Amino acid sequence: MNLDYIEVAKFLNKDSLNFHYLDKEASFKGADKYFFKGCRKLEVWHYSNTNLLKIKGSLPYFINGHNFFSSLEDWAEGLDYLSSCLNTNVYSGLVECFEFGTIQEIPFSEELFLRNHIKLPGTGYREYKKGEILTGKEFINSSLKVKIYDASRNIKNKLDKPIQDEISRLYGWDRTRHYIKIENHYKKPKAYFRGNVYLNELLASSFKKQLQEHLISTYQSIMKTGKLTLPEKKADLNAGTLPLLILKELEGIYPFKTEDLLKAKIKAISDKILSPDDKKARMKILRENLKKITNQGKSEYDISELLQAKIKQEIESG
Repeated sequence: MNLDYIEVAKFLNKDSLNFHYLDKEASFKGADKYFFKGCRKLEVWHYSNTNLLKIKGSLPYFINGHNFFSSLEDWAEGLDYLSSCLNTNVYSGLVECFEFGTIQEIPFSEELFLRNHIKLPGTGYREYKKGEILTGKEFINSSLKVKIYDASRNIKNKLDKPIQDEISRLYGWDRTRHYIKIENHYKKPKAYFRGNVYLNELLASSFKKQLQEHLISTYQSIMKTGKLTLPEKKADLNAGTLPLLILKELEGIYPFKTEDLLKAKIKAISDKILSPDDKKARMKILRENLKKITNQGKSEYDISELLQAKIKQEIESG
């Protein structure tokens, strides 16, 4: 679990920014945009009227060429280098937004995982597709965006072969297996953490622990399907049972009871179409089919235990 994309702002006051390592891309009214080259580029903005510096980008990509994993030590090394080259202490910069997440191997396909993660209360929703294939989902509110997506697809399509080989060698990534990325995007850290967050605070191990706990609690808050145990007998998976499976799955997400919904629907049918005895017979069949469906309480696509095991492993490895 690690930090990724970040935006940092700092008033330089009497410091003079060193432009030697920067490549200028564009000038705007009151601002100049530069790139700082590493394995990947970082954006560096300088507002001359106020001597304000802004740095935007993924430090893991900048220092390693990927964001599969980066330690706090990696961040310290990268930020020390930035501070030295830019002639300012970037650790005292104000964090305007940042991402924290992890890549997790899962025992089923990425698309199956995504399709069974449905809703996060209090957020809007957006999904990403490549053709007909679901590749990612976002749950968004005013200060936080939670993103889950197919990490393997990103690695295979966006990273060069030498970087893929390095990830395999260092972290055991296997292109034949399934990996998901889970991220919390803190769009307004000041609002979310009820106060300014500075870069040196963000890199404290105590803050990382807080972010780890929040990543898991956020993930656990996502409503999931896949909680039902299918009937074992072929005969029990009939045309009448299959629609009920879908209703029972949705029952765990939306405020309704399947039996009450069906009873109300049958009751609303005119007696000219279905007599009272017909209605009783239909409800009897529906209840018999509902008894064939059992709820196991937890989604088979819930990876909370895998995430908790990862945190434990990171703590034990130091």
